[in-house]
Amino acid sequence: MLGIGLLDKRDACARFVAHYHLSFPNAYDGDGRVAKAVGFTYQPYWAVIARGGQLVRRGYGPSGETELRRTIETLADR
Repeated sequence: MLGIGLLDKRDACARFVAHYHLSFPNAYDGDGRVAKAVGFTYQPYWAVIARGGQLVRRGYGPSGETELRRTIETLADR
C-alpha cells in the first residue's frame, strides 16, 4: 500500500499522515504527474494495482476495511 498526496502542499500532506498515524509509505505528487498517469480525477481516490502494473480496482471517496480487504484478497488468486 502506498499513499500519494496531491493537490495540497507537501507540508499539509505530511500533517495528514501524522494526524491519522498512517503506517504505510506515503509519497507526494506535487506536479500531478502520477495522478494524470493513473487517471486520478477526484480526491480521495484509491486504486489497487497488481505487481505487473495492472489496475485491479479503483474507487472514489472513502472505503472501508472490508472492501479493501476483499479487493486485496483477489490479488492472491492471480
